[in-house]
Amino acid sequence: MRAENRWKKMLGVLAGAAMFAFFLPLGLKAQAADSSVIEKVTVTFRTQYGEPEEIPDPEITVSGNDCTLGDIQFGTDYDRWRPGKKVRVELNIQAENGKIFPVSLTRTQCRVTGANFVSAKATEDDVLQVKVDYVPVTVLGTTDRAGWSSSGKRAVWDSVDYAPGYSLVLYGDDKVVKRLTVKTNSVDLSDYMTDPDKTYYYEVKAIPVTSDERDYLKEGEFVTSTDQDMDWYDWDDDAGDGGSLKGGSYVFPDGSRQVDVWKKLSGSWYYFDTNGNMARGWMAVGGTWYYFNGNGQMQTGWVNPDGRWYYLNPDGAMMTGWQEVTPGYWYYLNPVSDGTRGAMLTGWLFVDGSWFYLDGNGRMATGWLYVPGDAWYYLNPVSDGTRGAMRTGWQMIDGKWYYFGPDGRMAANTVIDGWTVGPDGAWVG
Repeated sequence: MRAENRWKKMLGVLAGAAMFAFFLPLGLKAQAADSSVIEKVTVTFRTQYGEPEEIPDPEITVSGNDCTLGDIQFGTDYDRWRPGKKVRVELNIQAENGKIFPVSLTRTQCRVTGANFVSAKATEDDVLQVKVDYVPVTVLGTTDRAGWSSSGKRAVWDSVDYAPGYSLVLYGDDKVVKRLTVKTNSVDLSDYMTDPDKTYYYEVKAIPVTSDERDYLKEGEFVTSTDQDMDWYDWDDDAGDGGSLKGGSYVFPDGSRQVDVWKKLSGSWYYFDTNGNMARGWMAVGGTWYYFNGNGQMQTGWVNPDGRWYYLNPDGAMMTGWQEVTPGYWYYLNPVSDGTRGAMLTGWLFVDGSWFYLDGNGRMATGWLYVPGDAWYYLNPVSDGTRGAMRTGWQMIDGKWYYFGPDGRMAANTVIDGWTVGPDGAWVG
């Protein structure tokens, strides 16, 4: 009906233009032929690169005759934006001065710059909803530390967030010896360090590697390493046992490697497995799962190593089941050992005989819930041990009676058990 009304309005405008065309001078007939339909719109996303590792939000503008920018919705929470990972954006464009939009516009009629056009469809006569995919950008940061492994000829540096690669320049006595591009945060330079009388050092910076990456990443700044004869692993030893980190192992002064042991170094916890190797990635220790980053540091809080979110408590242990991560916000982390143990779940969930609903951010929903394209539901808002559980049957809510079927859907405009419920679902007394 909405589309039919829109076309009736458009035909009326065109008919009126035809009736008056006979009374207009030739110079004005072109103006009279112009309809009140907006057929061209330009949407522009402008992004100014900010500080290193900052992900700025874009400035969005709309240009076109008699239209302005309305509501904007981003499909991904800002704190989960990642450079290069598309974010769906829905924005409404409001027509003014009696103008209307056609049912839809093509990508040539709705020009989008700085983002990728998806669709442009009218939701009202005077409202055009435009969907685009925006790619966040950032300037790569700098490494916190750059030095050498215990062998003295392998360059090792702390990784940089979002960095797909690194540019390294090796110097010998302040002269360039070799330039390299690598995708890891270490590289063997022994083939180029052949003069024992020279003092070697290098400079390293984070860079985009491919042409696509250069669209959303800008390279960082060079950081200069220590000289070759300095040991990068001269860290603060919080353990106080005289050992040190060498070649991915924890070694005592007598050369013995420590195995199956936790060590705290420079404020971070590390675990060395039964072979004495530093743990990286997921590792089960004593029946508890932990996650270690690429530098071997134990992680805490939310982590996203494989596209799924996990929560690690302050001592690093993976959490499962219901967890109140922040006051008032409950999450359900998969307790089943099926390859996704600990992963945050979303959507409908059946636990302990009750249905619950977890929103797109994993948070438990309570109170009234509308699922688009489905129905209204009511989820227990009371912290009585069944918080968030879907209610069924007759329920008294805010002084009114409502009926929810066995599947939780609210009844409306019908008769239940001889009682009439209105369009809002409330019993008509």
